[in-house]
Amino acid sequence: MVSLPCSIRRFDELIAPFRLNDGFKDEAAVNELRHGCPWKISDEEVHRHRAKSLRQVRLNEILLDYSRDAALIAITLPIGRKERCPSSLYMAWLETLSQDLRPPVILIRGNQENVLTFYCQ
Repeated sequence: MVSLPCSIRRFDELIAPFRLNDGFKDEAAVNELRHGCPWKISDEEVHRHRAKSLRQVRLNEILLDYSRDAALIAITLPIGRKERCPSSLYMAWLETLSQDLRPPVILIRGNQENVLTFYCQ
């Protein structure tokens, strides 16, 4: 068995209660399993969004290394598509991104507007 880094293992443990564990069944079977729990994450969705999930884990590691002395951390929210990304996976990304950070974190998202750099100029 391959040993995963602690931060990746922590992310996998975070989403574990929200997994369907459907074994990559077809879409109709997954929709039937998800009928009563629309926030559940299928194995296909975990696999499809793995790179983005690992990116959030890595961003957290970078923030821990380089922002420990900051007074405030401002982060642009990751984009999650409503029909393509389960809400529980998106919330896990936000939790992972801001986990264990000592300074306060503000998550910013504009509605098709550049909100982060507008006031910094």
